[in-house]
Amino acid sequence: MSTSTIEHLNASQLARHAFNVFLFSGRHQTGARLIYRALELQPHNAEALRCLSDLLDSNGTEVFSGVVLEYALSEEPQFSVEERQTLDDLRFLAKWSWGFSSHTSGNPHLAQDAFADRSAFLVDDSRYQQFLDQILTRTGSLEGGFKAAHTLCGAMAGFLQHGELGGKAGVVESLHPEQFQKTEVYSQWLQSPTDELDALEKARLEKSKPTLKPRWKFWQ
Repeated sequence: MSTSTIEHLNASQLARHAFNVFLFSGRHQTGARLIYRALELQPHNAEALRCLSDLLDSNGTEVFSGVVLEYALSEEPQFSVEERQTLDDLRFLAKWSWGFSSHTSGNPHLAQDAFADRSAFLVDDSRYQQFLDQILTRTGSLEGGFKAAHTLCGAMAGFLQHGELGGKAGVVESLHPEQFQKTEVYSQWLQSPTDELDALEKARLEKSKPTLKPRWKFWQ
């Protein structure tokens, strides 16, 4: 049994483990917990932001996913050229998957390589901005939108609870992060051993040895 605990993991390690959880289990509370902790430690961690965007890319919370990508691609986070390109590619794909762009061929079912030629897409940037403004007009900034998304992640993880509504708080309450408080679950979880996470990392490395290709949508 490992003597290492989650509390000792840095943001990049947490994001890596969150990625592994998604690969093996899909969207899962454990992933939300790892993402929340990673971004608490380092709000500008590129991989953790990608993980948060994908976690929230679900019915009813897609707009938060979009806001996270816009925040990640704003001028504030200092990412490498490669990291920014990856995030930009994800945003371009997201616009299509959310219905804000269409291929000139009219085909609604596209293979991965179709996205290499962006000139073949018609993007409705105005409608996309209106989509984002559902959050941004209420948070006042991309940073505020990110904080709301991070709060939502914390609530999904069981780490945050609304001061008045408790566990009954809806998605809209996350627009007011100051109304949430940390639960005891968070501090207890930080003391958890990393054995299961280490096992997933080992399994991922074993699977990727030959020619295994990761899911192409949001995770690389």
